Amino acid sequence: MNWLGRVRGGRERTWNVFSVALCSLLLLIFLPGIVGISRMEVFHREVREIQEKYQQSQATLEQLSRDLFFTSILIREFLLDTSPENDRKYVQQLIASRDRVQEQIKRLEKMVYSEESPALARLKRETNRYWATLLPVFTWTPEERAERGTYFIRQEQRPRRQSIEEVADDIRRLNAAFYRQQFEGINESKDTFRRDLQRVMLLAFLAGLVVSGASIWRIAHLEKRALLQQKHTERKEVELRELSAQLMSAQEAERKAISRELHDDVGQKLTALRMELGSLERLRSGGETDFSEHLGEAKELAEQTLRTIRDISSVLRPSVLDDLGLGAALQRHARLFSKRSGTLVTVHLEGELDRLPDRHRTYVFRMVQEMLTNVAKHSQAKSIAVLLRGESDVLTLTVTDDGVGFEPEQVRGKGLGLIGIEERVRELGGSFRLQTQPGKGVRIEVTIGLAAAAGA
Repeated sequence: MNWLGRVRGGRERTWNVFSVALCSLLLLIFLPGIVGISRMEVFHREVREIQEKYQQSQATLEQLSRDLFFTSILIREFLLDTSPENDRKYVQQLIASRDRVQEQIKRLEKMVYSEESPALARLKRETNRYWATLLPVFTWTPEERAERGTYFIRQEQRPRRQSIEEVADDIRRLNAAFYRQQFEGINESKDTFRRDLQRVMLLAFLAGLVVSGASIWRIAHLEKRALLQQKHTERKEVELRELSAQLMSAQEAERKAISRELHDDVGQKLTALRMELGSLERLRSGGETDFSEHLGEAKELAEQTLRTIRDISSVLRPSVLDDLGLGAALQRHARLFSKRSGTLVTVHLEGELDRLPDRHRTYVFRMVQEMLTNVAKHSQAKSIAVLLRGESDVLTLTVTDDGVGFEPEQVRGKGLGLIGIEERVRELGGSFRLQTQPGKGVRIEVTIGLAAAAGA
């Protein structure tokens, strides 16, 4: 995968992670608000229900007290009234008051809490005794009222009414206490909810910090990578421009050398051959010895010309590469290079090399040529080892010398050799590895995959 694909893949993975993180952060911010609104509505409803129930119970107890007070007034008036025609009216009012009290007690039964049940049961007993005490009074004659009325009010009616009111006060106090207890529970729930909400807000804040920090770091990292890649691209563009210029210069130099070879060597030999042929024509009727001598010189000139043309052709494209294969071409070139430069070159061939595509054979041969040329120019090496290993799916080329070595960064991009080798390796879809340092020689390793070439 090239650098652009890696950058795009990294950016896509980054945005996927950031999308999940941002959605989670928004959820952490949004969810507490929704939960808070719903919980506040629940709190408000519970408070309203508690207040309404408390107010109703308090109003019921107040009405109960008023009915009891009205009953005591009714009894007092009845005992003071000696007119028999009003007895029925008093009885009706008493029964109505009793019904109202019983109704209030029934309402309290629906509103009281479990802690108030014993007090309410006692209230019912006291009110029943109270009515049981009052009802026989309405059967008294006027004389009995006058005789026993004061005693009854002081000893019977008033103590029982006070007992009922005390029980009602107990219920009122219990109701108020439970009311406060419920509010305390609600306050505790509110405090708990507030703490939970604060924790969630803190978590959201920390998550925001993490997402923001990660975003800033990732953006800075991507910008740094983009800047480095931009510099790398610019450097490669400069190298490619230099390579193009050097290729043109090399092409012109090669053409110049070939032209000089053809003009100086082949041309001179052909001129001499033409002169010898002319001499043969003049000596055709002459002596046999002169004719044979000039004929031999003509043959020698023709042979030299043929060798020169073959050498030039071998430089352009060695025929042994097509006729005998890559291994034989490398071994022949190594022998010629050792003979010309005086540097010992050994070639080791391993594996299957006969089925390589023509493009692979040519590129590998040219790479070895360039490596040996670079060694001859710069390395001052005494020996060079070339190892070519062919496997079913990969081709490995390793060239090692014992020369002076160099700093790779100091020469990268300055020479045609390494750039040309890297470009050929890149065109074949392989990898290029250079290992060197001053005084330690040079090791170049090229690995080329053969799966794609076999498929093609």
